[in-house]
Amino acid sequence: MSAGGPAGPRWLTVAALRTELAFAPRPRVALGMGAAAGRRLATALDAVRPAGALVIGFSGGARASLGVGDLVLVDRARDAQGESACPPALVADAARRLPGLRVGPAMTVGEIAGPEEKARHGLDALVVDLESAHLARELASRGIPFLIVRAVLDPVWDEVPSGLRLAPWAGRAVLCARRLGSAARRLTRQLAPGSDNGTGIGRAP
Repeated sequence: MSAGGPAGPRWLTVAALRTELAFAPRPRVALGMGAAAGRRLATALDAVRPAGALVIGFSGGARASLGVGDLVLVDRARDAQGESACPPALVADAARRLPGLRVGPAMTVGEIAGPEEKARHGLDALVVDLESAHLARELASRGIPFLIVRAVLDPVWDEVPSGLRLAPWAGRAVLCARRLGSAARRLTRQLAPGSDNGTGIGRAP
């Protein structure tokens, strides 16, 4: 894996599952699910320092207004340990460049949430996932710019298949992966070294 090149370091796209990265730009890394993803991200970042990191992946909707395939640009990643804010200037710029995304918090939980838990977290978050807070903490601690985009795989009242067997939901998974990939390609192009994104991130020195 290399995030370098003639133009300098690029943005690295990361997700828990290879399925989530199927349509995402390179360089990209699948980190696995849950808290272990944060530790694997640390190992990856020890090997290469990207210009920034784009976290993408599936999530559960925490509000009834979110349907399958809807994209959420995360501005704050929360869990039981606290909250990590995504860089506000980058979030604002991404929201302008990708109109139609919902912007709001993600709640990171320890295991896949059922309908009642998702609805409960809907008081404080738009989506529920297993990694965002862990990855946001690691990136923030290293001073690496980052964004988080989540696609709703299971709306609030849907139950994820036992054992995360997504075969019955193959159509949903592909839809979500395609939308994540499209958003990731647009964002990483606009945040590439030398691009003028209005934030100073990625601009040639």
